Amino acid sequence: MLDTGLPPALLPHLRQRLARREAELLDLLRQANAVVAGTDDVTDFKTLAQEAARAAVDDAQSAHAVAGLREVFAARRRMDAGRYGLCVECGDPIDPRRLEALPASPLCADCQQVHEQAARRPG
Repeated sequence: MLDTGLPPALLPHLRQRLARREAELLDLLRQANAVVAGTDDVTDFKTLAQEAARAAVDDAQSAHAVAGLREVFAARRRMDAGRYGLCVECGDPIDPRRLEALPASPLCADCQQVHEQAARRPG
């Protein structure tokens, strides 16, 4: 088994946090689907514009929830493989405080910073 640098007692706690996050995200998706299914007929342009704006927000929230679920599932796979707590980029241990704050995080703080800087660069 790989040394992830995580205290053994922390892993069950983080697994539980991931399960709670998964449940929250699934609930958010269920709510978004219920709103779409319950949408009434549009009667005027103002209502149409409001519905379009609401649909755009719902779509963005749903996309965010789906991305979050992917992160949770990937974190669980890393747990099952014994690689949870190791950065997927550099292989170094991820600070347990970072995992406590962001249990699905696949990257150490340094690699996360590199990714964020690269995303800000034009081009």
